Amino acid sequence: MTDPASESEELPVVGDEVPQKKRARGAIIISARIVAGTIGTVVAAVTIAAAAWLPLPSHTATPPSTTVVPVPAAQQRVCAGPLLRLGSDSGQEATAVSSVGRPAVRYGQTAGRAGSSELSTTDNTSGVAPDVLTLPPASQQATKPPLLAGSQSQTVGSGDLVGFAAAECSEGTSDSWLVGGATDTGRTTLLTLSNPSNVSATVALSLYSEAGAVSAAGSEGIVVTPGGQRVFSLAGFAPGVSSPVVRVQSRGGQVIANLQQSTVRTLEPGGVDIVGAANGPSLTNVIPGVVVANSAALTAREAEPGYSDLRTVIRLFVPGTTAAHTEISVVPESGTGAGTSVSVAVEAGIVTDVPLDSFPEGNYSVTIASDQPLVAGARVSTVGTTGQTDFAWLAAAAPIDKQALVTIAPGPSPVLHLDNPTRKAATVMLESAGAAAVTVTVPAGRSVSQPVTGSKTYTLSGFDQLALAVSYLGDGQLSAFSVSPSAPASRPITIYP
Repeated sequence: MTDPASESEELPVVGDEVPQKKRARGAIIISARIVAGTIGTVVAAVTIAAAAWLPLPSHTATPPSTTVVPVPAAQQRVCAGPLLRLGSDSGQEATAVSSVGRPAVRYGQTAGRAGSSELSTTDNTSGVAPDVLTLPPASQQATKPPLLAGSQSQTVGSGDLVGFAAAECSEGTSDSWLVGGATDTGRTTLLTLSNPSNVSATVALSLYSEAGAVSAAGSEGIVVTPGGQRVFSLAGFAPGVSSPVVRVQSRGGQVIANLQQSTVRTLEPGGVDIVGAANGPSLTNVIPGVVVANSAALTAREAEPGYSDLRTVIRLFVPGTTAAHTEISVVPESGTGAGTSVSVAVEAGIVTDVPLDSFPEGNYSVTIASDQPLVAGARVSTVGTTGQTDFAWLAAAAPIDKQALVTIAPGPSPVLHLDNPTRKAATVMLESAGAAAVTVTVPAGRSVSQPVTGSKTYTLSGFDQLALAVSYLGDGQLSAFSVSPSAPASRPITIYP
């Protein structure tokens, strides 16, 4: 007999078996979803990578532009003009400016044919205006623009204006520094401003002295008409100054600025010279062609009352607000003998004249290294066999790259001075029409002197960079000028709208 209880008996539930089965099933579903998602992600990544590997169509657009090739312009250089005096030889008309004689002007070019004319107007009551040298532009097929060079010289012996002066013919600029001159007793300095352009130039003068900046009425808003020359007495702006520096800035037309200094000690003429523009404010300034001549006679005359300015000096000016620590090195151009160095602190905003010790006769190159930008120039003097004195101002030379053109105006014993500021020796080729080429080796960091012929033009090549100057020395005659580089030629310009 079957037990009824056993027929209706159900299997017992052991522990949590049913929930565990449900959780296992859910885990299986979740795992399947994760696997499916992972597979989808991998497929997407592979798809993106494949898209990156496949070459895609590209589209580039060149922006519209226009290339403007400047029309070649004529080159111009303007000479300093004749030596000037205030008043006539008899002392009349003390405020009028008149000239004495005419300078000898020479010029040359590397290609083409330059011409000479005069500025159309001048403050010189004698009517003799500075020469303007013009070289027509080269053709657009020319690989490089031609070079133009010129210089002038003049010997004068009229009343209290006695001496020899030479100067380079220069290109116009909107900003120049003139380091030289004096307006104290017996020293007359004239400022000339020439404008060879076709538009008026409005000029502002900034004047500095051994006492600092000079505030002068009429030093701004000076108008120089097209093709005109203005002449001013520097004493009208800065009287009684022994160490002036002048900055000339122009708007509109560019100008050529020069100073002309003449000296009279009691009744004895003491020389005349023209001061050209110096290299702009720089940490390194080079003045080649510092000539020491007849030093024994100079030393004797320096001791006389009123003759202290025969001494060789380096004039320095820091246009900023921070004093400069400078190292002045004086090295003989002969290549023999060690150089001499002196450390000088130069106060900002005040002109400083640094006297140099006596040196053996010869030619020297002066390098001024400083930790603040400054401008520099040098004054040297000579005494002739009759006791006649003359002096020269030499501006710090702007460096010239690769090729130079130098015209030597006539004068006593002209010498070309070559200073090599680079670390590589230069083998310089000097070529002049009608003469055999001359090779001059200029060691790295040194300078040399090369005698040249007056009234000739020399092409210099075979160097990386040089600073150049020309000096003249005769019996009681001395002058010098630094050689300036040509302004860079205009290059094609690309214009985008």
